[in-house]
Amino acid sequence: MAHDEGEISRRAFMNAGAVAAAAATLTGGASAVTAQPAGEKQPTILAIGGGGFFPQPWETQSLMPEYLMALTPAKNPKICWLGPASGESANSFNQFVMGWSPYPAQVKHFSIYDPETLDFVDYLMGMDIVFVGGGSTKNLMALWREWGFDKALHTAWQNGVVMAGSSAGQICWYQSGLTNSFPKVLAPVKATGFLPGSVTPHYNVRPDRKSQYRKFIADGSLDSPGLALENDVAGLYRGTQLVELVSSRKTAAAFKLTRTATGYDEVPLPVRYLGS
Repeated sequence: MAHDEGEISRRAFMNAGAVAAAAATLTGGASAVTAQPAGEKQPTILAIGGGGFFPQPWETQSLMPEYLMALTPAKNPKICWLGPASGESANSFNQFVMGWSPYPAQVKHFSIYDPETLDFVDYLMGMDIVFVGGGSTKNLMALWREWGFDKALHTAWQNGVVMAGSSAGQICWYQSGLTNSFPKVLAPVKATGFLPGSVTPHYNVRPDRKSQYRKFIADGSLDSPGLALENDVAGLYRGTQLVELVSSRKTAAAFKLTRTATGYDEVPLPVRYLGS
């Protein structure tokens, strides 16, 4: 399906007031980074808190995919799907490919279990967007570190390849995060540290996620400040600064958690709905 790239860019980067408010709230009043139009490459991460990335059958607009495409100047972006968190599931990759079929994009799969090259940096630098799928964050990080793939991702990110992902593919970019990789429990996991602080996806999915995230922020098991995103909410980062929070669901919410002398402080953050 053809899209007017100018319209995508305008919709993706409108509402500067919400951008400034989100960044200032998360950073404690530091100067907000202004979102720049597509066409200017810079380190960029879109960290998605889970839920459906692609539009549902009853939705008339694409929301998150168009927003992600607007973050790169490429008219027909090359998108690399990374699936080690789900064991390189063929079904997960096929669903990802099908989801992108209405859009002007080229989707590729790089498998860490059967790499087509060991020059990871060269391969990733040939991409416009890297998207990390969900699954076990613990296994994802173990594989990346063993292969040195996290270092290659960092180089590509620093050179303007857009990084994105949902659930485990969100947690992986931060210093630490709350994961369900362990049987029956939610527990802290160390991640790449591209972004400061910690994060939890699925903040609205199971009640113990809120209580556990608050507990681990308070006792120092997870890095502070923390970002808690409900499903369908994404945080856009330029460099290491949060620029804005967007959602493909009107009621989706996000929160900042900060460790205090007596426990934790939790405040809601402004989230911009991408629909009309």
